[in-house]
Amino acid sequence: MFKVRKAESGDVDTAIAALGDAFAQDPLMLYLFHESPEGARAGAMGFFSMLLRARIALDMPAYVLTQGDDVLGAVMGYDTSRPEWPAALADEMRRFEAEVPGFAARLDAYAKICEAHQPGEDHYYLGVIGVHSSLQGNGAGKAMLDAFCAPSRADPKSHGVYLETASPGSLQFYYKNGFELRGEGRLDAATVWCVYKRT
Repeated sequence: MFKVRKAESGDVDTAIAALGDAFAQDPLMLYLFHESPEGARAGAMGFFSMLLRARIALDMPAYVLTQGDDVLGAVMGYDTSRPEWPAALADEMRRFEAEVPGFAARLDAYAKICEAHQPGEDHYYLGVIGVHSSLQGNGAGKAMLDAFCAPSRADPKSHGVYLETASPGSLQFYYKNGFELRGEGRLDAATVWCVYKRT
């Protein structure tokens, strides 16, 4: 059986390995990191590592899915606040952007789509969710999604959970879990769908 618990610093490496597996063919990651010197998967994993370490440092919503001693998935994002990153991680992100050709411009294009369709009310933002392929289809994704949505429901400031996906399969998963489409945009060959669930 799998469990979902709050992410800790010691989980980062194994959680990122699981996300690397989950997003290996994701259209958005291929768009963002196709010029990464070490390949799209390595670029995505480096990006996810910074995101997870920042969320843990800021005590933002971040959870891992475990089976026994193994970490096989992760979900992370922000609550209704959007705090500044710790200085060391912000510097690391700037260096990362400089090392991946075209990444900053592609990330900005993605951010513009996200911002165009985000709700006007306070909400939680789910930035990344993924589970190792060995657990896909077994309720693991739903368990992580539920773990992320629960504090939004309990937070009187939050009206819902917002996220984006470029995976048609993931889009259907979110529809089945009560999310509604707010808008979409194109990034080269990738379509980005923006969805929202009131909690």
